[in-house]
Amino acid sequence: MIKKLLIIAVVLGVMFVGLKFLRNNRDVVVNTPTPTPLSSPELTTSPSPVVSKNIITYTDSGYTPNIITIKKGETVVWKNESSNPMWTASAMHPLHKVYPGTDISACGTQTLLPMFDSCAGVPSGQSWSFTFNNVGTWGYHNHLNSSKFGKVIVE
Repeated sequence: MIKKLLIIAVVLGVMFVGLKFLRNNRDVVVNTPTPTPLSSPELTTSPSPVVSKNIITYTDSGYTPNIITIKKGETVVWKNESSNPMWTASAMHPLHKVYPGTDISACGTQTLLPMFDSCAGVPSGQSWSFTFNNVGTWGYHNHLNSSKFGKVIVE
C-alpha cells in the first residue's frame, strides 16, 4: 500500500513538473535577428574594410551587378534601393544550404557562425554584408522574390 502511494505521488509530481514546464514554454518568443544596416559601406564595423567595388545594389529590377568577382576574405555589401524588402541568401531557394555553414533553418537561432543569409528582409535604404572565406562560385537570390538572383565568384 505504501509503495502504491509512493508511485502515485511520484507520477503526480512528474505530471506537475511537466505541466509547469509546458505552461512556461508557451510564452516563449523567438526573435528573428534584424539585419544590421550600414548607413555607408565605409562605416562598417567589420574587421576588414569594405571596398566600394564590392557593392551590389538591389532595385525593383534585381541585383546590379548580378555577378561579382572578389578575393577570399573580402566583404560584399548588398544595398537595398528597391521599393520592397530584400532577403539576400545563398542558393538554392528555399533552403539556402549551398554556401558552407549556411542553412535557413538556423535563422533565428543562437548560432554564432556567420551565414550567407540575411535571415530577414532588409528594408529599402538599408544594407546587409557578408565576408566570403570560401573560394568558389556562390549563387544567391532574394528569398522574398526568388526570380532575382546573382553570383559571387571568390578567388
